[in-house]
Amino acid sequence: MTALKFIFIKIPRKIFNIISERWECLYYRFYYSRPGLEINFVNKRYLVCGGEDLKGIPNNYREWFSGSVKDKIVQADMICGHIFDLLGSGPAKLSTKGEGYQTIDWHIDFKSNYSWNPKTFFRNIRFGHIEGVDIKIPWELSRSQHLNTLGQAYLLTENTKYADEFANQIRDWIKNNQVGFGVNWHCTMDVAIRAANWLVAQEYFSDKDSFPKEFWQEFYSSIYEHGRFIIKHLENRQGFTSNHYISDLAGLFFIAVYCPFFEESKSWQEFALKELSKEINKQVYPDGCNFEASTSYHRLVLELLFYSELLGNSAGIEFPEQYKDKVRKMFDFSLYCIKPNGRIPQIGDNDNGRFLILSKRPVLEHKYLLSLAAIYYKDPEFKVPTFNYDEESLWLFGKTGKEFFDALSFREKPIASKGFSDAGWYLMRDNNNYCFISCGPNGQNGIGGHAHNDKLSFELVIDGEDVIIDPGTYVYTPYPIKRNKFRSTEYHNTIIFDGYEQNEVSNKNIFYLPDRVMVKNVYLEEIVDGFTFNGKIQYSGIKHTRMVISDKESGNWEIRDNISSREPTNAKLLFHLSPDTFYSNGYIYSKKTNKKIASIIVRGHKIEKNECEYSSEYGVKIEAESLVTNIFVNKNIKTINTYINPA
Repeated sequence: MTALKFIFIKIPRKIFNIISERWECLYYRFYYSRPGLEINFVNKRYLVCGGEDLKGIPNNYREWFSGSVKDKIVQADMICGHIFDLLGSGPAKLSTKGEGYQTIDWHIDFKSNYSWNPKTFFRNIRFGHIEGVDIKIPWELSRSQHLNTLGQAYLLTENTKYADEFANQIRDWIKNNQVGFGVNWHCTMDVAIRAANWLVAQEYFSDKDSFPKEFWQEFYSSIYEHGRFIIKHLENRQGFTSNHYISDLAGLFFIAVYCPFFEESKSWQEFALKELSKEINKQVYPDGCNFEASTSYHRLVLELLFYSELLGNSAGIEFPEQYKDKVRKMFDFSLYCIKPNGRIPQIGDNDNGRFLILSKRPVLEHKYLLSLAAIYYKDPEFKVPTFNYDEESLWLFGKTGKEFFDALSFREKPIASKGFSDAGWYLMRDNNNYCFISCGPNGQNGIGGHAHNDKLSFELVIDGEDVIIDPGTYVYTPYPIKRNKFRSTEYHNTIIFDGYEQNEVSNKNIFYLPDRVMVKNVYLEEIVDGFTFNGKIQYSGIKHTRMVISDKESGNWEIRDNISSREPTNAKLLFHLSPDTFYSNGYIYSKKTNKKIASIIVRGHKIEKNECEYSSEYGVKIEAESLVTNIFVNKNIKTINTYINPA
């Protein structure tokens, strides 16, 4: 018998990848071109109003949120008119005028007017190569988070135009976004968030026969395709995971729970639950803070993990106790982090990222999380007297949730000062006086994708007014130079030495910030009249120790910076003012009232006023002021004392 001979040909990796992509492209083009699957679906409500009967909700909403009814209808009407305001775009109409429903342009960055070809295979989509063009714009639109607003308006008015718009947009999207092609299949995270939002939004229409069976067949066929795509393209390459992977898992979990009639749903559910339980331990520190060095991404990940747990509860799926304990700790951090005005300090990146958007509010306003936690945990510690019951709680917990909330007593003790040592975030609080100090690692195992050069930087609130703030993020890929400016040392409230960055910033990799500088000797302690924070960094032959001292009785703040250097160096002490304030002759004033908020003195040194930019949300920037004190440091230790006192 003649022996068989096998010839092995070594194919270069680049050629192998091209061949693989071509086969995958053909797979999507032909496999998914077949007619929709025949699905024996069942519509069930899990999350909207806690699964309660929706009949009384319109009256409840009008009673509890009377001032919001008109705004809700206006928002829904704008969506029906295909007018969207996303990521700093301003209102823009994304369809042509004409009778009947007009197709939305799902593939355009309508800020720059650049469009991606919907026939391009998703792996071949390019971005970041043309200045000013932002791929996040079509991604944000196609997350479909606005569909919840249509559902809410339908529930409040019973006007079928909102139901028609929901169905038309779903059909429109499916028709113009073939699976695996175009910009809206490039990032699995966005595929997952879109699927979850479609599934939650349909709950508002599930009590009535709003749509024919043919629509639901098309709807669930597309959801199935989303699930198949997610499981095939999970964002966990080479063991590196982030909020993207948690989003993938949350979306897959939502599909599995809402659609038990899919053959793969049980395995998808088991896989997603197992991986979410692993990732929460990996991506959330023991102190309850997310590991990406960003307060905004902390909120995104909290929503992903909490809403998944909430859905599991409604469907009778038990999450591990360790998982639930970590989610609770994430809420605990938000309780301490949220400022007296209900907003958060911008530590690290802020790209407006959310999972489910149930109410339109400023991006930095996170106080609604406390209403959710108070009801879910039935814990008065989260019911802060200065914050009201929020709309999100009605949409998630219904009338029963409101009764739970009303039955809780208010938190008795003021929110205290606290250190979150794993994240390196330290909070000094005394009623309406607040200081958040950033001292943490750059996160993501030292990759620092969403970290900034903000070691020993801080935000300061005096008597409820933002005084010293972090300037924010602005954008990612459209303007790499701007991106790096906003994450630079000079754009934070610390000291910069001879122009050195705390950690190297690269225009070629705008999602990398190594952990060269670590904060040491960190402590936060209560003293007789207030609190003291201490931390130290060292780089480029320079040692910088910062002490922040608060005086409870007077409300005064002292920032004491000790600097030593091997060589003579020029230093800049930097403070970025809230855009609602301005500086003049030693005082910080409110722009609204022209009244003094605080005095500021750098003892023995002159304060100069400069212009800077401030971004409260992704894609938006406005002019603000910064204060700069130039300091020469020789080889001896130099101490700089800054005093910021209520006016």
